[in-house]
Amino acid sequence: MDNKIKEFVEKLFSEAGKAGFEEYEVYFGSDNSIGVSVREGKVIQYENSDMAALSFRGLYQGQMGYSFTEDFSEEQIPFLLEQAKDNCKVLELKESVTVYEGDKEYPEYSGFSEDLTQLRYEEMANMALELEKKLLAYDSRIEAVDDCCVDYGYAEILIRNSKGMQCFAADNGMGVYVGCRAKENEDVQTYGKSWSFMKRSDFDVDYCAKYVGEHVIAKLGAKPVPSVKTPVVLDKVAARALLASFTGSFSAEAMQKGLSRLAGKVGERIANEKITIIDEGMIGNSPLCIPFDSEGVGAKRTVVVDKGIFVSPLHNRKTALVDGVESTGNGFRGSAKGSLGVSPTNFHLENGTASLEELFSKMGNGVYITSVAGLHAGINGVSGDFSLMAEGFTVENGKVGRPVNQITIADNFFEMLMKIDTLGNDVDYYANDAGHVQSPCLLIPDVSVSGE
Repeated sequence: MDNKIKEFVEKLFSEAGKAGFEEYEVYFGSDNSIGVSVREGKVIQYENSDMAALSFRGLYQGQMGYSFTEDFSEEQIPFLLEQAKDNCKVLELKESVTVYEGDKEYPEYSGFSEDLTQLRYEEMANMALELEKKLLAYDSRIEAVDDCCVDYGYAEILIRNSKGMQCFAADNGMGVYVGCRAKENEDVQTYGKSWSFMKRSDFDVDYCAKYVGEHVIAKLGAKPVPSVKTPVVLDKVAARALLASFTGSFSAEAMQKGLSRLAGKVGERIANEKITIIDEGMIGNSPLCIPFDSEGVGAKRTVVVDKGIFVSPLHNRKTALVDGVESTGNGFRGSAKGSLGVSPTNFHLENGTASLEELFSKMGNGVYITSVAGLHAGINGVSGDFSLMAEGFTVENGKVGRPVNQITIADNFFEMLMKIDTLGNDVDYYANDAGHVQSPCLLIPDVSVSGE
């Protein structure tokens, strides 16, 4: 961490005590990234972004006040402290908010790759150019690579307070995104895919080109199916997109505000016995590990739903105080400037045992959904109702058939949890395309599909 930031925090702490703050805390976050985009064999864009911000909160005359800065000059300190005091004066609701003394121990975290620090602009450009070249050569029907980007990012977080807590984490990663367009006769289809890597050697240009090429070509000739209520297999990408849209329902903050259908249902059955949902900050050596939340609470493993029974919502320290429980380590800010809320860490439906092919065989005839769209407009986070544009394939006699597009799938998320028939075995937090919300592929016996 930059010595300038350390010196700024030291001076801020010294002045905060003199200014009458009973306890205080800083949250510092920085994000540095470079990126290269190519098209038609040329570099078309180079980006270099550096962002850093610090938020201060302090307890003054029984109220917790907040302030924020992106300027780390010493002259900014009086303004920060005065702004926090002014914030205390206008707060009407008195809350029992304190800073956290910290855990005795925190999990070891290794989200930083020395190998990636050697990544340079020229190497990134060559990676992107080679990927574009190989994807165009994969099939003559691929007429253009519309997006091909390689980026590198480095981020730091520091939380320090007057009770002696100090949490620091740094991580970095390389990302690759490629999107292309294929055409056959008058039919045009698009497909895009992203990956992240912790080592330069993990990037396999042939694999990435083949993966995207196969998927875009497979979509050619897609057309709707007749409207019907039918069995559906949700691919893990579509299933996790749907699950991610409803993670807020498992937040204690949403429940306390009356914005979740699950309010008051702890201890009740909300899904069938095949469903277990877990939120877990540390997933082995996955690059998605989160050692502590934005309040300095160490990573935890929270069983949210256990064999269909709603066991625990996700908490930050404030919501935990209201419910008389401990924080689950899910107090997060979107950025240093953002307010503290409740967010998942690594949230997933626990794996089943079936392969994708076994799900098709069990379904017999139906629709295989590979992607969904309209996740903002088409979802009611409180009721659970959803109606989403979707793409995929028909399944006939247990075998994947023709491609399908321009259809809508509709159901209710909470009712779906009750009727999921079989779960796949493909949750993988170590995959290069893993995200913080995961789901295996799912066989659902009856979903409304609207098409022709």
